[in-house]
Amino acid sequence: MNKLIVTTLLLFLSIVVNSQNVENYLETEKTIKFDNQNYNLVWSSHPNEVYYKQEYLTKEQTLEKFKSMVTIDFLKGEFKVKDLVNQKIQELEKAKETNPIINFTVLEKDGETIIDFIMSVSSEDGKKLLVVERNIYRYTNIETEKTKGLLLFSVSKRAYENEISEFFENLKKNKNSLIMKVGNFEIPKINPKK
Repeated sequence: MNKLIVTTLLLFLSIVVNSQNVENYLETEKTIKFDNQNYNLVWSSHPNEVYYKQEYLTKEQTLEKFKSMVTIDFLKGEFKVKDLVNQKIQELEKAKETNPIINFTVLEKDGETIIDFIMSVSSEDGKKLLVVERNIYRYTNIETEKTKGLLLFSVSKRAYENEISEFFENLKKNKNSLIMKVGNFEIPKINPKK
């Protein structure tokens, strides 16, 4: 019994330490308030000189099984919104050939573009939906004294197995609500590390 408690405690401490050691490559606030919820920086990546990615979750969630996530991606350099949007649309069109659940809408305003899309994961036999995910991607160019590039602010909402019917019902009733929230959200200030 004591061994179980010690193992559990070590696992918990490991998770806490790992979450505290996440590198804030974009030097954003470590907590982003979106839709009256606090999302904390939980994971980040800076695999090359121009690309940065940071993911944020509310306290009770995990990366393995989240229901709502905020993500900031940044590409440093001369990138055009329309080029990345077209690339994403081609990717979705290709995926749609084998996944009929995939659906998307593209909205444009003031030089920014939003792609609202749904994806899913099914069981191996294809008979059961395991995960459905709605993503709202907001692409915008940013330019400051120190940096220039393309920023993608996105919100992902997920439902698993027995929650999926309710997820689609809510989507029918409130389809535009999340789009408006993402579109009106004040993009966090960034200062990418080299």
